[in-house]
Amino acid sequence: MHEIVTLQFGHFANFVGAHFWNTQEAHFNYQQPGDEEETAPELVNHDCLYRIGMTSKGVETYTPRALIFDLKGGFGSINKYKLYETPSAQDRYQQQYDLSWDPSKMETFQEQEYSKSAYQKHLEDEELGLATEEGEDSVELNEIRTWSDYNRVYFHPKSMVSLTGYLMDSEFMPFDVFSYGRAAFIETEKEKDTYDENFRLFTEECDQLQGFQVMADVLDGWGGYAVSYLEQLREDYPKATVVTYGLSDDKMGKSSTMKERQTVAVNETLTMTNLSRLSSLYVPVRAPTRAMLSPQGWTKNIRFDPSNRYHTSAFISTGIDNALLPCRLRHGGVFMADMIGALNWRNVTTIGTLSTGLPFPFGGSKLPDLTGKLSPLLDLSSRKTDEDDQVFSQSVVLRGLEANQFAKYAAGTQKTPREVVDEMLYTLPIGKSLGDSKTLTSLKYPIPTSFPRFFQGLTSEGYQNTERSPPNNREDGTSKVNSVPTISRLAVSTTTRWHLQSLSDSVKKIDLRLLPQFDADVTGGVNTEEFDEAKEALLDLYDIYNE
Repeated sequence: MHEIVTLQFGHFANFVGAHFWNTQEAHFNYQQPGDEEETAPELVNHDCLYRIGMTSKGVETYTPRALIFDLKGGFGSINKYKLYETPSAQDRYQQQYDLSWDPSKMETFQEQEYSKSAYQKHLEDEELGLATEEGEDSVELNEIRTWSDYNRVYFHPKSMVSLTGYLMDSEFMPFDVFSYGRAAFIETEKEKDTYDENFRLFTEECDQLQGFQVMADVLDGWGGYAVSYLEQLREDYPKATVVTYGLSDDKMGKSSTMKERQTVAVNETLTMTNLSRLSSLYVPVRAPTRAMLSPQGWTKNIRFDPSNRYHTSAFISTGIDNALLPCRLRHGGVFMADMIGALNWRNVTTIGTLSTGLPFPFGGSKLPDLTGKLSPLLDLSSRKTDEDDQVFSQSVVLRGLEANQFAKYAAGTQKTPREVVDEMLYTLPIGKSLGDSKTLTSLKYPIPTSFPRFFQGLTSEGYQNTERSPPNNREDGTSKVNSVPTISRLAVSTTTRWHLQSLSDSVKKIDLRLLPQFDADVTGGVNTEEFDEAKEALLDLYDIYNE
């Protein structure tokens, strides 16, 4: 079945993951047996990411093959047992021993429940027959507090793991240091044994495991936790393909004082050097900032709020979804090991870059230029670019369009529509490897009602709106779209050197002894020797990319 197991470490990673899984669910065809209308053939193999299960009542389920890690309180209003209807531990104990309790002698301590969002309440009303799917688009989504507020997907109970000893947004004991994450892994495994009990559930049932897709926060304690987890994973799967997205944004890690900025830099250094060592390809992904907005470029058709994690995570999830799409296609796909092997053909370039365009602007008088300031592609990984930068290898995915749709751009030329597409894609820098790949698929990128309503100037199919297009705007002027064409580029290039150089400069003069939170004498601590080795690793990586 060519399975891919997904691991998500951290709150921002779960913001991204929620959008990712909502989009996968939007691909499903829920046509009932006996419906007269013929269904279109499935272009994507859902079994790569999903697994078949069974509830205690014998009802078949289809849930993501995923492990989701967050702090206590980070799961919001999700009831992980809802789909499987598992009784609570107290209920099972009472049933087993037939105990009766005297209410007058009982004292109850109950955590305040996380209130459900309006969107979640609407989804529940749909299940009860009190609301319709058509009404989802009118439900307010402006006050998203956490990723569960817009989650549409049921997960297996063992998919969700809450860390021992840490609370969300705790001022008393924040989870903001790499060494805290390593210690938390040890404590959580000691208490819950999640690797054997949860991880193995999803891996040992695989017939032909392609590899692992990892999303991890990297500027706080989650970096240490992810490193410890992948070290354990590598003991069992030393040759498995692992693609890791190292996620960061301005809300991750404090930076108001010099020591806080140094802590964040040390966190990123330790995480990046270790995850690039443990992964087949490590892709640093930074959330777009206000300085990156381009009204005539990548933000031309979206009203993007870079301070809103609900927006930034949606944009990032599009790139992550597209990046490994060739490994999930039913026809003409590629095995994950082959794709990543072609990208890292030198065997030493284990750090890549991810660029994405949402939407790909199609339908105007001319095709977009994929390079320059007006490009619809936004590089989410590189800190800066230079005209001398070179591409070692790349995989470009353009989805939601067929070659014959480019016929109008071929009119009056001697080119075929497919040649027009190739000519546009070849405006991107060409890699040094013969393994460069370009995928054009008609598989649309669906826009579920949980997605931010930030599109503008688009038709319902996500094309550029023209005077002949029927109006489909909401009252606030945003476009109501069902799907959009998108473009993404997963590459290995010398632009990575700028990130490595910047990070190396920020940590080279840091004395770890002045940052007691990394204390080497406590569980998970980092000693000076380990930190020095990480700094050396940064310089070694810089040399590899500085050609």
